[in-house]
Amino acid sequence: MKAHDLYSIKKMKNQMKSSSINNAPKVSPVDGVTIIILGNTSKMMLTYIIAKPGALVPTHNHPHDQIGTCIKGKGELFSGDKIFETLPGTSWTIPGGESHYWKNTNDEDTILIECFAPPREDYLSKAK
Repeated sequence: MKAHDLYSIKKMKNQMKSSSINNAPKVSPVDGVTIIILGNTSKMMLTYIIAKPGALVPTHNHPHDQIGTCIKGKGELFSGDKIFETLPGTSWTIPGGESHYWKNTNDEDTILIECFAPPREDYLSKAK
């Protein structure tokens, strides 16, 4: 490693943040859905979402771009004019301002990971 690279790493050392899913802030925007905020910066937010069977995030929109992937379980995502089945390994992008809803169609918990840019201030302000 070059000396200037090491200097840059040391200089940025205090900027990195880390967390654990066990002690990260959580918010429950609707019944049956827990959103764990794994990390955020001024420009983006990473979340881990646990949805109980039958949980519904009703039709809504927000100015944040949204990218997600399904880790476990399944659901139905409606965005724009498309219906998409969220299954493990599938992913999606939703541009800011586009109306969408999601429902857990699984008989067990479904796990999603989603990123929002910019961060969802509504989640941050309510997270505990």
